[in-house]
Amino acid sequence: MTTSPQFDAALALHRFGLGPVSGSIAAIADDPRGALLAELDQPGAGLVTAPNLPNSAAASRAFFEYRAKLLAQRKLAQRAKDAAAKTASTGAPGQNAMTAAADAQAAEQEASQDQQDRPANVGVQLVRNEASVRIAAAVGAKIGFVERLVWFWSNHFCVSTDKSTSMSGAYEREAIRTHILGRFTDMLIAVESHPAMLYYLDNAESIGPNSVAGINRNRGINENLAREILELHTLGVRTGYTQADVTRFANTLTGWTFIGTGIPEHGGEFVFFERLHEPGEQVVLGKHYPDTGFAQGRAVLADLARHPATARHIAEKFARHFVADEPPPQLVNRLRTTFTDTEGDLKQLARTLVLAEES
Repeated sequence: MTTSPQFDAALALHRFGLGPVSGSIAAIADDPRGALLAELDQPGAGLVTAPNLPNSAAASRAFFEYRAKLLAQRKLAQRAKDAAAKTASTGAPGQNAMTAAADAQAAEQEASQDQQDRPANVGVQLVRNEASVRIAAAVGAKIGFVERLVWFWSNHFCVSTDKSTSMSGAYEREAIRTHILGRFTDMLIAVESHPAMLYYLDNAESIGPNSVAGINRNRGINENLAREILELHTLGVRTGYTQADVTRFANTLTGWTFIGTGIPEHGGEFVFFERLHEPGEQVVLGKHYPDTGFAQGRAVLADLARHPATARHIAEKFARHFVADEPPPQLVNRLRTTFTDTEGDLKQLARTLVLAEES
């Protein structure tokens, strides 16, 4: 089918970018593919300037302090109400009605004052500030191809603001944007070790049953993170892994947690606690991984990133997101080959997508 340069430019902006704006179709009509590729080569592509936004650890500490202060205010208000009720109950019978009325009025005034004195919701403000930076990055993009890549990978490695309220925005800046045109292995490890992900999928509470902490506290592993990595982040569903693989992989990730957010200075930072780690060798997908502490789980992630099923899963999802719900098999094969041959070079994966005839 014959198309015009303007049609090709509009298609490129809709399919790979954030849609056309005034003058953008004419600006790239001479070479739409070249314009997309040029965006990949821009210095600092994918990064955002946000000097006033805290990192995830600082944000989590601020949210902890906000919640602690709010709880203290509520307890003080309840103590005052309890004291007033006790005073009223011990007064003379003829005075009780007057005392109860006065106490009711005082309680109403106190509740109104408490509402005014309540500190601003730090969690809501953090989410709004992060959202503003994200929206500004999209609005300011001439084409938006790199922003679409950010959105794709943030969705692929999603966390929830409902649960990780304070850390979700910083998570995207720290684990996704910094690796958006780098290696899949590096992004995978950054994502799975980020406190927002560890909290969202409950790995911060996962303890090896035979670890020092597991024995002392009679606790066991949580398999949520390991299962999501295998099923959604790397191999994909029905790709040959077993329940035993999930459990053993979860064992390698025990001890991956973060410092309590109530701890000054370093609260909310990633940490590996050896005493939580399940001791011993683990066999995942037929490969033996010696007990090397933190490096054990990291080694499994590195192998998952290079697995043929991961290449196929990422290629299919990438093509489906940018091209069609049922993408051309030839395109999926091109992307899979690039992912494998370049050892997960995400910039080359994006280039292959743009240059492919099927796109």
